[in-house]
Amino acid sequence: MLVERRRELGLLDTLFAEADAGRGQVALVDGVVASGKTELLRTFAEQRGDGVVTLATGGARSQRYRPFGSIRPLVSALPLASSRTEALLRHLDGRDGNDPTASHTFDVAHSLLQLVLEVSENAPLLITLDDAQHIDAQSMECVLHIANHIRSARVMLLLAEAAYGGSISSGYRIELIRQANFRRLSLALLSPDGVKELLEQHVDPSVAHQHASACHAVSAGNPLLVRALVEDQPDEPHAMSVVGPQRSPSVGDTFRQAVMTCLERSGHGVVDIAQAIAVLGRDCTVDRVGSLLGQRSTEVERAFRTLRLAGCLGEREFKDSLFRQAVLDSIELTELARLHRSAASVIHAAEVDIASVAGHLVAAGGVPDEWAVTRLMEAAEAALRADAPDRAIEYLEHALAGCGHNATGTKLRLLLLGAHWRANPSHGIRHVARLSPHRYRGELDVEQSAILLRLLLWEGRIHEVRTVLDRLSDKCRSGKDTAGGSLEYTGAWLRHTCPELAERWAELNGESDTATEPEPSPASWWTKASVALHAVLTGTPDGSPAANAESVLQATALGDRTIEPVWHALWTLIHADRLDSALQWCDPLLAEAKARKATWWEAMFSACRAEIALRYGELPVAARYASRALSIAGTEGWGIGIGQPLSVLMNVGTATADHDAVQDHLRQDVPAAMFRTGYCLPYLRARGRYYLANEWWDAALEDFHHCGELTAQWGFEAPALAPWRTDAAEVYLRLGEPARARELAEEQLDRVGKSSPRARGVALRIIATTLDDVPRLRLLKDTVELLQASGDRLELAHALFELSRAHQALGQSAKARMVSHRGSRLVQACRMETSCSEVEPSGKVAGRGRSRSVASVPSSEAARRTTTKTTAQLTPSEQRVAALAAVGYTNREISARLHITVSTVEQHLTKIFRKLRVTRRTDLPADLPLGVEEPGKPSVKPLLSPPTMQVAVKRRSMTADTA
Repeated sequence: MLVERRRELGLLDTLFAEADAGRGQVALVDGVVASGKTELLRTFAEQRGDGVVTLATGGARSQRYRPFGSIRPLVSALPLASSRTEALLRHLDGRDGNDPTASHTFDVAHSLLQLVLEVSENAPLLITLDDAQHIDAQSMECVLHIANHIRSARVMLLLAEAAYGGSISSGYRIELIRQANFRRLSLALLSPDGVKELLEQHVDPSVAHQHASACHAVSAGNPLLVRALVEDQPDEPHAMSVVGPQRSPSVGDTFRQAVMTCLERSGHGVVDIAQAIAVLGRDCTVDRVGSLLGQRSTEVERAFRTLRLAGCLGEREFKDSLFRQAVLDSIELTELARLHRSAASVIHAAEVDIASVAGHLVAAGGVPDEWAVTRLMEAAEAALRADAPDRAIEYLEHALAGCGHNATGTKLRLLLLGAHWRANPSHGIRHVARLSPHRYRGELDVEQSAILLRLLLWEGRIHEVRTVLDRLSDKCRSGKDTAGGSLEYTGAWLRHTCPELAERWAELNGESDTATEPEPSPASWWTKASVALHAVLTGTPDGSPAANAESVLQATALGDRTIEPVWHALWTLIHADRLDSALQWCDPLLAEAKARKATWWEAMFSACRAEIALRYGELPVAARYASRALSIAGTEGWGIGIGQPLSVLMNVGTATADHDAVQDHLRQDVPAAMFRTGYCLPYLRARGRYYLANEWWDAALEDFHHCGELTAQWGFEAPALAPWRTDAAEVYLRLGEPARARELAEEQLDRVGKSSPRARGVALRIIATTLDDVPRLRLLKDTVELLQASGDRLELAHALFELSRAHQALGQSAKARMVSHRGSRLVQACRMETSCSEVEPSGKVAGRGRSRSVASVPSSEAARRTTTKTTAQLTPSEQRVAALAAVGYTNREISARLHITVSTVEQHLTKIFRKLRVTRRTDLPADLPLGVEEPGKPSVKPLLSPPTMQVAVKRRSMTADTA
């Protein structure tokens, strides 16, 4: 049944009526291949009633050079006595003794015309000629002769041709157009409604309605392709199989064969050009197709027009990927590989995106030559800059197939390792071993050897690291292949990562093991960040390490070559107790890593974020980020650095009394080499804290003292890194040795100075527990102020409980209850089960209770945001008064502390209660900040204000990998 052809049939009916009335007509139906021309001719002929003579013939590609091949069937079918037609057939076949090729075409045409006119005298005659583009020249002369002499005859001549560049000769077409009785009908492709109508002939109407648009997009409205799509569907009228997010109909062999049929019937060379278009894809142009096939642009342009008429080609590409895939599937594999290799050369010559060149080289397979290896390496580097490590891996792996044991192969290996590491560190670590053969053959230069050294140490292969160190030293002493910047960074990196090997490095190179400040330049950011981290770990009292870390973060773009210095700078801020600044840098960096889908970067910054949250007392947040860091990078990918995220999880588990979770973390395999690096310190401390919570005193002391031995050996005296003295002091307090505990706490206090309010506050809390009631109360108040300034809610809660007990011991029950209440609220906000006993209003000591469920308390992050919002309503003076009142200070004590009158304190409190909508001191927020800096404490305010920082981060993302 014809679809969307009613107008054409009606016009043909009108023309035939004219012919039946003795006014002969000539009509030409054209359209793209498989648009329904043959079906239209057949349907029109079948609709002629009795008394109409219909004759049908057509052209064929195989017979287009056989003289009179198309009119032979016409002569044979004439309803005349055989004697009348036999003579003409013998003449055409040469059976009358004449050479048919030498016959006078005019004589044949005239004889045929006479027979046609004779038939039309008795009945109207319809002659249809299909595929006119393939009719041989002699037959076409006969057709034109008939067309010129039927104006007064009852004859209709109906031709059909495919509309493409190789159809009827322009001379013949002009002859037809010259006829006054000539009409041309062009068949359009089916509209979406037409496709729907055609589908309804084969499937349920509801299914046809649902999938008509998708089928039209794939088939371009070509009836043959629509039917092919239907044939490829399951034999079920109530469903169609779809694929992909666009829900395109699934295609099979029938559709692929139909596509090739359309192309093969579209003219000479169209198949080859369509295959070239499919191979080139989005890089296709007329000139490139011509270069690929060695054809003239005019021939290619004609084929482009044909394919556009067919509706399958847009400006330069196939409109639908399924159509393109069908063309690709038709190409033999060897030919497809050849086309891809040629396409790579053509596209490179046109200076198109290097990724397109590499894509064709990979698709070609085989062993790439030297030219191809170079292009693949360039494309891989570009892919990494574009945050596409998976694509870079594909290019590099193919390039390695064409590389021997040479400098290029070594560089490719390192690039491949870096790409794998960024995408999946667990896979990246496995590629380190593949660099060993290059090392044994001496193919690594100094910079590459330094990179391998750091990778081997990260994997925990210290014996091999020593070998690399020795060889590096030999190269440096020989003066061959030096790379000062890389070596300087390696020495600085070893000092804070593995001091044991740093000493070995200093011995081999005659260097001092003391880090020195590098000259300020973009090339020195790696070293500058490592020097800053080492300085803060060794307890540099001034703020220069943090300032240097800030300068690195401000000036360094985030990329594969700069991720390490950025990470080290961030840890410098964390260990310097500049948590607010660290947080303002970490969150944008983490967001950037996620946006760029850099798994390893995300893991690194998640570990930093976990540590920041832990130091703020935000336990669920810390656990979430640490778990994320471990899950996406894998334990193998974390190497010796696994101690960092594991320590956070163990500390959280200990604080929340989730001992089963801590046991699971302790059962996690860690590299033995970790305990010879700085990453073991937080791990040992966290394990010791767990032992302390379970009252395993000896095991706890062993870990804490081991931390002390290592920090003394390495010179790591940063109070925020591993404050083992106060940890051990807590054990001695539990063991009933307050003098020993006080000695350690005072020693810690002397080393800390005023640089870290957190470490200082913990030390003061322990010292206070060894004092009598009155001095203990006074010292604990100072402790609470310090810990409020530090932002550490966990330690502040411990201090508040101690302060509550001190008030209780002095008979100040009301103050004890108020302070205990605040400590309990902090515990809930931190979602922890405190190891301290809470003082109840009655003065009795409450035992350790069940930890509150996560859902039952507000998150600490939300609580911190709420506190910030609350304090924003208060003036600085009111904030200071509120903070002191919240921890139990009387009005007179506040007056003395802030050097204001008692009356002023009372006025402030009146305003505070009104603004915060509370009626008593116990309703004040539990962790109001003091709003004043601890004397001698460096400012924790970030060097960049938030708006400026956003601009800097945006600039880094725009200029990534420029360093």
